[in-house]
Amino acid sequence: MDRGETQSLRQEVDRALRGAFDPADVLPRLARLARLAAPSSDDAIFANQKLAELLVERDPWRAALYVRRALAQRDGDDRSWALLAFCQTLLGNFRCAASAYKKAIACAPANPWYAHNLGHLLDVALGEPARALDWLGLAYRAKADNSEIVASYVHALARAGRIGEARAILERARGRFDSRELDALLRWLDQGAPSRARRDDGATSPAKRRSPGATPVRLARVLARGLSHLPLDPRQRERALALARDALPPPRKRGADGAPSATPRARGATTPKRRRAAGRTGDAARAAAIEAREAQLQTGGPRPSESDVAGLAAAVAYAIVYIDHVPLSQAEVAAPFRVGVARLRGRFAELRAKLDIIRGDARYATTRR
Repeated sequence: MDRGETQSLRQEVDRALRGAFDPADVLPRLARLARLAAPSSDDAIFANQKLAELLVERDPWRAALYVRRALAQRDGDDRSWALLAFCQTLLGNFRCAASAYKKAIACAPANPWYAHNLGHLLDVALGEPARALDWLGLAYRAKADNSEIVASYVHALARAGRIGEARAILERARGRFDSRELDALLRWLDQGAPSRARRDDGATSPAKRRSPGATPVRLARVLARGLSHLPLDPRQRERALALARDALPPPRKRGADGAPSATPRARGATTPKRRRAAGRTGDAARAAAIEAREAQLQTGGPRPSESDVAGLAAAVAYAIVYIDHVPLSQAEVAAPFRVGVARLRGRFAELRAKLDIIRGDARYATTRR
């Protein structure tokens, strides 16, 4: 393709991106531009970056391939390194993500968000709050007027054992911000910033004592593994298991021959709540498919895919985050479960419709406002 044709295609892409574009329309054009433009040209680098940005939440693996192509031609671009770090975070490759954020910081040391993202990754995903403090402190000193940066710094300080310092910063910030996330952090500090594994007295947490048979084993295993990477206390983990049980349909009764009986739910009928949710979305078939997928987890029907189980587990974890006002984003919750943000968002919406979940929900909240 000659330069004139490349420019024409680039202009088409730019017009589509400026408008209310349909990704299904613009993605093929971007892919064509990336393929036909000279690899080191601005057009090719732009196309690969934009492809990565549009794909990262639903297909982080492909997005990482595209952004690596851009970096192969221009390795001093901080945005590309930060985008690669986000891809690796969603894929669960946390150490690779940390390395990419360090490259982004080297390219743009004045950007406080790169330092914040690296520090929060070290604290929450890798469980290394002491290493996170330098980066989060750097972000805090540059942008103390942002409640998200304050919350991340306070969280890491407390986990590193510097609770008094964390409380002083938090109380100053609460005078400036009206933030539920900061209120939730204060309650957490009031509880002594409990660790994830054991209570202060060394006793096994209630979640560990609960019979594993109460929740389908496969879902419980995936949920517990993902929760271990999130800053939730034992009571929140216990409530997550309870919420997971409520999210699934009841076990199907078995007939005299030991086979599952043909209950209305087994035949594909939906509950009144599910029908109301389907009416709101205008997609009854999708609602029935959701229920069938959940029934598979509970009854031993056709084995659901790993992504189905992980998606439900991530949604359950985010439901606890949502209910208790824990200062974590959907991307941060999705990362340990290795699911895309779009999948988490969709499954969480299903959970909210099915269980009528609200902020501070008395059934699952561990704190009282």
